[in-house]
Amino acid sequence: MTTSPIRHLAHLTWTDIQALDKHVGVVILPVGAIEQHGPHLPTLTDTLLVTHMLEAALPLLPDHVQAWALPPLNYGKSNEHTNFPGTMSLSAQTLTAVLHDIAASVHRAGFRRLAFMNGHGGNTAVLEAAARDIRLATGLMCFCLQAGLYMEAPFDMTEDEKKLGFHAGELETSLVLAIDPNLVHMERAVKHFAHYPETGTRLFYFGAASTAWLADDWSPHGVFGDATIATAEKGHALIENCAPKIAAVIQAISTFEVGGKAE
Repeated sequence: MTTSPIRHLAHLTWTDIQALDKHVGVVILPVGAIEQHGPHLPTLTDTLLVTHMLEAALPLLPDHVQAWALPPLNYGKSNEHTNFPGTMSLSAQTLTAVLHDIAASVHRAGFRRLAFMNGHGGNTAVLEAAARDIRLATGLMCFCLQAGLYMEAPFDMTEDEKKLGFHAGELETSLVLAIDPNLVHMERAVKHFAHYPETGTRLFYFGAASTAWLADDWSPHGVFGDATIATAEKGHALIENCAPKIAAVIQAISTFEVGGKAE
């Protein structure tokens, strides 16, 4: 009978960590947020989803893959939601400093790879900038894994939901229903599509040309999408579809070498 590897770095003792073969392997830091998700979802939503998605992916890794998850960083850069009570946001400077400090500790422990698994779109620019600076400062190979970009729905969605349902709508609500339905108040769920003005260009909330949007500029509820059609079944289907893809990229990162070489 084989014993599955321990995937949570903080469950190990310092002597266990010292003894790890760190030539291959990756340390993964989930980065979430505490921010409004409409009147029906908890402010913990982004942290809950990124942590659960990592927990779903880790058991899918072959035993020989060296990958260790850190406890999540619960707070992120969420100032686009700051006008809604309950949003707890770090400044870009503070989040950057925290990432650098964690990376320095990972480097001192002898690891060679660090991955930020991001659960909130507002963190993206900060994580990508910090990752390159960390690479330069420490020599760590540093990666940004955008969990939301792996969320391909294995069910039909409306065109409005595909384009405009990016916060507290069908997908996020379905995921929380699947993970912990006690945290969801479906009787408060709303449908709200904040239609962006057509300019004949690619100017949008995000993408090739974007505006620095605040949630309350566009939505009085803090919802972008249709939360009323969410179901736990859709959430389970999303997790089942996404987790193998996350596991595959973690496995690839775990032996990745700069300069085009992989082990």
